Amino acid sequence: MSIVSVLRLSARPGADLPKAFAELEIFEHSRHSGGFLGGRLLRAVDRDGFLVIAEWTDVAAYQGWLDNPIRTELGAQLDPLLTDDVTPGELFEEV
Repeated sequence: MSIVSVLRLSARPGADLPKAFAELEIFEHSRHSGGFLGGRLLRAVDRDGFLVIAEWTDVAAYQGWLDNPIRTELGAQLDPLLTDDVTPGELFEEV
């Protein structure tokens, strides 16, 4: 059974997080990491903030992404756009 990671991000005022996400091809890099089934970047409607929802084949695949050096490089490029440090997402499974 697959798992879903949920990551909350807060962008600095004026930062174009969706554009940066697309230009950095974050989901494409996730695919190359292995075990990535798909993902979405969602913007909150009634407040500031974003969610990154991603589906993985299993916890090991998500951990592989967390340990991937490219993720560290991408995170360093996103960091100036964010108000908080990025931490690993919460993991969920379908019931």
